[in-house]
Amino acid sequence: MTWFRPRSALWWTYALICLAGSIGLVLQMLPSATLTWSGILIGLPFMVVTLLVVGAFLSWLDLFRDHVRIRVALAMGFVWGAAAGPGIAIFANDNLIHVIRNLTGEAFAVDWQASISASIVEEGVKGAGVLAVAWLFRSQLHRPMHGLLLGGFTGLGFQLTEDATYQANAGLLSAQGDLGSSLLVAILRLLTGVTSHWMLTGIAGIGIVTAVGASTWSPRRRAATLVTCYLLGAAMHFGWDAPISGSGIGTVLCRIVLYALIFTALYRWVVRIDTRWFRSVVDWAVAQHLAPPGELHTLVSRRSRRRARRALRLPHRIAVPRRHELLDWVQAVDARLGGTGGAILGQAHHPTDS
Repeated sequence: MTWFRPRSALWWTYALICLAGSIGLVLQMLPSATLTWSGILIGLPFMVVTLLVVGAFLSWLDLFRDHVRIRVALAMGFVWGAAAGPGIAIFANDNLIHVIRNLTGEAFAVDWQASISASIVEEGVKGAGVLAVAWLFRSQLHRPMHGLLLGGFTGLGFQLTEDATYQANAGLLSAQGDLGSSLLVAILRLLTGVTSHWMLTGIAGIGIVTAVGASTWSPRRRAATLVTCYLLGAAMHFGWDAPISGSGIGTVLCRIVLYALIFTALYRWVVRIDTRWFRSVVDWAVAQHLAPPGELHTLVSRRSRRRARRALRLPHRIAVPRRHELLDWVQAVDARLGGTGGAILGQAHHPTDS
């Protein structure tokens, strides 16, 4: 899997949009950033924490280490989210807000313009990046977990750049040297980042990647998954920005809990499909006498891994590298079988039966 694809028109389009988006972002933010650079610096440690925590969490969600195999695609998604998305979104949001005001009037627009515009523009821009990367790597990205990871890292890139723009805007209120507002914004962005862009685009990414790459799914199922997941992510974005009565901490916490429950339910479905894929590859490898069945089958869940480690009394420092070695081997077997289009495993090669 290589990131540089000079023969692909889509790759050049991706690269040029990332470049243009970055330039546009700099031009739009430079006037305020020159005045509020200290506020951005105050928020930088919080952005680093967000990057490390969310990145580690997404990797933890990946039960079978898909992120190692598709890391190039994930990096390209992150770059799109950080470089292309925000610059385009700022420009498009401004224009769409003007349209909303002209169509609905000032009173309605004041309350609803942010939720309407963000759910359309920002989810659309991030989704376009996920679609571009998914198409470039469609032979490697085909399971819902791939979409969750790609969307998650794309959204994370967007989230971090958006944090920087919030720091710059907050700093305008403290240009006389009071950095309290910048610090407050940094803390709030860190805390509410639990259910931010990484989650919304991760949900949408499930539908986008399966629509592009799940070749053994029926067209109706791929379309239904795309529409459901994308609209769910957009609706959650709309709901987060909507002016619901009672905007205190309790309301925010209720939204966070609700979004976490929605994400958990969807994640459980993703893991079930990933587990079926893992079992199919392991069963084939065992049938071909390429691996003993016992150890590989203990990797099917976190619970079975803990039980096996306790039974064998293996220290953590030995069990973890061994687990990674075996999971990477299964990924390598699947990659080789992928070159046959699933002919060796038949319909069981990609977990598309449920």
